Order: sequence, then structure tokens, then C-alpha cells
Amino acid sequence: MKLKNILPLFAVLLLISCSEKTTYEKFIKLPEDHRWQKSEPKIFEFTIDDDTKVYDVTFEFSHIADYQFASVPIKIDVKNPADEEEFHLIDFNIKDSNGKPLADCGGDICDMSMKVIEKTKLIKGTYKIKVGHNFKGNYLPNVIGVGIKVTEAK
Repeated sequence: MKLKNILPLFAVLLLISCSEKTTYEKFIKLPEDHRWQKSEPKIFEFTIDDDTKVYDVTFEFSHIADYQFASVPIKIDVKNPADEEEFHLIDFNIKDSNGKPLADCGGDICDMSMKVIEKTKLIKGTYKIKVGHNFKGNYLPNVIGVGIKVTEAK
């Protein structure tokens, strides 16, 4: 086999080996009015089968382009299989200090993510994550949806 035939194969194998392994991923799309009601936190449940690995838990957020807020107050409650709870209050930045959007936008839809838990061993069993917001009004406007992604940490 010639060297020029081996190099593309090597590149593909390298990309495959470096990709993250997703354990759980769920995205909940909000109703067409794009209002995330404060009274309606989103619930995510997933199971960890291998407690020898370390994991990242990422919060995913999609909003309409030209979002009117620089940040959004998010609250995340993680309940592990031992019924222990861990709370995360996040000031989720939508824009940088200069007012420039931080999201990856395609047309009118912008997607963002933030690791909430990084490189942590998770015990075996079922986890329950409740995601809500602490916005001052009854609803957070212009939100397309929210999600949780659990991956094996690199």
C-alpha cells in the first residue's frame, strides 16, 4: 500500500479515536411561543453503568438570534442514585463583556453549551437532573430549548 493511501485512513482513525463518547443526550424543545415558564423546570434522567470512568455533564441552550439579555440565571439540581443532591447556580453568559454574542448561530437559531460538571466520577445508577431558571419574570423569553449531555471525559 502506498503512503498516500495510508495517510487519509490514519487521519480518519485519529478523528474517530478523539471523539467524545456520549453516555446520554436529550434536548427538550419548548412550545412555539419560545417561553420557558419558571414553573416548568425540565427533567432529565440517565443511568451510569460504568463507575470506573470520569464524566462531563453539559448544559445545552438554544435561543433566538439577537437575544436581548447578556446572561441568564440557570439553576441545575443533580440527584445521584444515593439520593444526594448537588445544586448549581449559573450565570449563563449569552454575550461577552463587549456585547458580542457567544453562541454558534445558524440563521435565527443560536446554540450554546456549558460544562456544569467536569471530569467527575459518577456512581452507578440513575441520575435525575432538574433544570430551571431564576429569571425575574414568570418566563424566560425567546428560548428554543434546553438539554443535557453526559459524555466520558477526555
